[in-house]
Amino acid sequence: MTPAFKQDHAEIARRALLAANEDRHEPLKTRIQDLLTNLAHLADAEKLNFVEIVTHALRHWQVERIDPASVLEGPVVEIHIGSEGLPPKPTPKKHLGKPKKVRVPR
Repeated sequence: MTPAFKQDHAEIARRALLAANEDRHEPLKTRIQDLLTNLAHLADAEKLNFVEIVTHALRHWQVERIDPASVLEGPVVEIHIGSEGLPPKPTPKKHLGKPKKVRVPR
């Protein structure tokens, strides 16, 4: 991969971070994670499979690192998301019936 190709694509990513208005005081790693998280929420909102999108992107990225002109599919990428470390689902609040009427003295 040529240095110019790398720089062009890195610059596109830098502009995406700026457009996302991420906190520029945060470390770059955190800003990238936040942008990816926001993209995942966008994929959810649009009913797209984010993990599938990321899997394909990683495959293309690996190929482009070696040969930007290649049309190969890229290596196998497997992403496993377990349930360890997830918070419990919130429990719905129980409806306690009609609220009591309160008389306010005049």
